Amino acid sequence: MRLALACLAIASGHAFRAPTSTLRPTRSWAAPKRPTTALAVAADAGASDRQLGVRVGGALALCGLDELCRVAFRGTGLPHSLAGGAALVAALVAGRGAGERAHAAVLAPGAALVLAWMPVFFAPSLVALPLAAPVVSSPADAARLAAVVVGGLALSLASTAWIAGRFDGAPPAPQQAVAAGRPGVAFGTPLRAPLWVLAAAGAAGAVATELRAPLPLRACFVGATLASFVSGTRLTKALAASDAKAFKVAAKALHPVAVCAVTTSAVARLVARLAGADAAGALRAYVALCGAPLQRLLGPSVLALAVGVYGRRRDVAANWKAVAATTAAGVGVGLYGTALLARAAGLPPAARLALLPRCITSPLAIAVCTSLGEDHAAAVALVVVTGVLGAAGGPPALTALGATKPLPRGLAMGAAAHGIGTAQMGSEPEAQPFAAIAMSLVGAASVVAASLPPTRAALRAVAGV
Repeated sequence: MRLALACLAIASGHAFRAPTSTLRPTRSWAAPKRPTTALAVAADAGASDRQLGVRVGGALALCGLDELCRVAFRGTGLPHSLAGGAALVAALVAGRGAGERAHAAVLAPGAALVLAWMPVFFAPSLVALPLAAPVVSSPADAARLAAVVVGGLALSLASTAWIAGRFDGAPPAPQQAVAAGRPGVAFGTPLRAPLWVLAAAGAAGAVATELRAPLPLRACFVGATLASFVSGTRLTKALAASDAKAFKVAAKALHPVAVCAVTTSAVARLVARLAGADAAGALRAYVALCGAPLQRLLGPSVLALAVGVYGRRRDVAANWKAVAATTAAGVGVGLYGTALLARAAGLPPAARLALLPRCITSPLAIAVCTSLGEDHAAAVALVVVTGVLGAAGGPPALTALGATKPLPRGLAMGAAAHGIGTAQMGSEPEAQPFAAIAMSLVGAASVVAASLPPTRAALRAVAGV
């Protein structure tokens, strides 16, 4: 974890350089722009007015608070990050002026740093997917599982956006406000090359020691994971900036987390092959040396989202009816609706259970799997797949459905695409706090539904397991 935090800290230092000069608009007769490095750099969203120490200090403060929450809520049965986020918001509200100052001076800058990298913390679940016990045994079952994931996501987005829209009296947002694209990683551009160098040097050392030395392996895996995430982000931003329709379609189809997972998995397999080792052994080493530390940072990420909720607490409180209705719909469609769809599709019992927490962010999905007595490896992978699909296709789908206001867009993305969808809403700052509160409340209510004997029995009955 220390290496990952160090990389983030170094990266944030480059965020405060002078902003790249604005690109001149192309003339009407010019050929369609092709994705270039210059376009990707110019598309990066900077925060040059923030000092390095403030951002890194705020991020470290959130990490420290997360570790305190792990201790404080141990043995309570509550997900520590969720309980900690609620406690943090309550403490800031109770602190009044002091809470406002702490939020503005430390927590908000730290939260911005953590949330910029939040999607990459989900990637290890996809990299480690080959290690999970299979939940389907035939191509037909795999196709049915994919249909439930895609169909369930579409149903969750449409239903929660419709319900939230019934309680929203705000005027529609301007079209440009809902088409801002995918949020960038501003400080990733100058760090990309050093991260790849770190990965290459680590790979050389790992091969030379036949994967016996943990330090070069950790350097290889951490460097490859972070570098491929930055490269994937730059690629999608460059494609989106092009005038060519094919490139824009590709930008919507690709997601940096998917690019990161595929690239990192290929690097791990290549290193294992060159070292004459087993690919499964290399993936297990990846989980221990890189995956687990990165996934541990999901805790501070939830706290960072809570900081955003505090910053927009008045808007959230003013729309409590929409929040409550969306939470109920999110649990009903996301949890019980998924159980019904999986059963109707005739999926095996293991696949039905693995699909249940698909709309819940990873730490809470693990809690649901524990309550149901199910292994969480495949379930968490399906959670990440749902989030990636939701982040890639959710915003344009909501626009097509007529959900252009921040309230329904944020609530729908948080309820249907959990943490990855919430991170995606960083490009829509008016909507992201609603996404964060929906993600938290739908996740918490789902954990409660899976934990209480009557609702757990009803869930199993609906799923037919």
